Amino acid sequence: MHVDVGPRAEWTSSLAMEGGARDLRTGAHTSDRTDRTDPDAPVLDTTVLARAAVRAGFDTQRRLESLETSPPVEWAGALIGARAGGGFRRHLDAVVPPAEAGSLLRQVLDDMPAAALISGYAWMRLARRAGHHPASLMPSGALDRMTDLCSGWRAGGTAVASVEAGEGVPVQDCPPAPEDSGDDPAAWHAMGALEADWMRRRRCIDVSVGPDGAFGIWAMFRDTVGEGDGAEVVLHEYAVRALGTGGVIEAIEAEPRVLPFPECPAAGRAVAAMVGTEVGRFATAVGDTLSGIASCTHLNDLLRALGGIGDLVGAPQVR
Repeated sequence: MHVDVGPRAEWTSSLAMEGGARDLRTGAHTSDRTDRTDPDAPVLDTTVLARAAVRAGFDTQRRLESLETSPPVEWAGALIGARAGGGFRRHLDAVVPPAEAGSLLRQVLDDMPAAALISGYAWMRLARRAGHHPASLMPSGALDRMTDLCSGWRAGGTAVASVEAGEGVPVQDCPPAPEDSGDDPAAWHAMGALEADWMRRRRCIDVSVGPDGAFGIWAMFRDTVGEGDGAEVVLHEYAVRALGTGGVIEAIEAEPRVLPFPECPAAGRAVAAMVGTEVGRFATAVGDTLSGIASCTHLNDLLRALGGIGDLVGAPQVR
């Protein structure tokens, strides 16, 4: 999955978003093809099971004012007016039919509030280049809302102390984003180049299930921002690995990769509390279990997304 969000002209400007997702089933088989370096190596056999795409616009109050979806759905119009903040996902729950709760389209829409949140980072970078003092970029009352919201924004931590000292939010030095193709060029759906000062949230979730119901999950997310030279740099990145049987998590660990503040990685240690939870319940159970300084807003979003694969791991597979 991915969601792109356009740059803010100011803190309360309108936002453009677009995103897409793909479900892919893979398996290895021997092929007679000769256009490979090693003709004896297995070729990845892939089948696209589903695709989804979204184009949306939010007004200056973060209310959804336009929405185009592929595939088109009758319930899309009922989302117009929903705010990309508190309550958007509850509105989704009320609007999306139960049969489509785990659909790709539902998953992409679920990521739009997070995309609105991270877009503030690109705007701070843009505003600082324009000469604005960091302290002037914090909206009124933001620190009251942010303190102890997550591990990185804990009281006494780097971010809170910087804002309290009148220095604004610290902006990290972001590493360049790696190429995603690697050894598996089929792993990602097509995404265009990220424009300057746009932000992109991408996810990849791999699931394998054995005939005895044992399953393994590898998942990651990465938030990047576009640079003027066409490059992307990374703001947030986490990976998660999990094992289980019959739809229930038996082991899980989070790997912090790129994070903005030194207090952020502590949230990764808290995910062990999800052991014993059914994957299909993650969309609601994550928020109930991981909160405050024992959480990372963005890691929680990745864990919540695992709820969309509950039907894949909930029962032994017949082959």
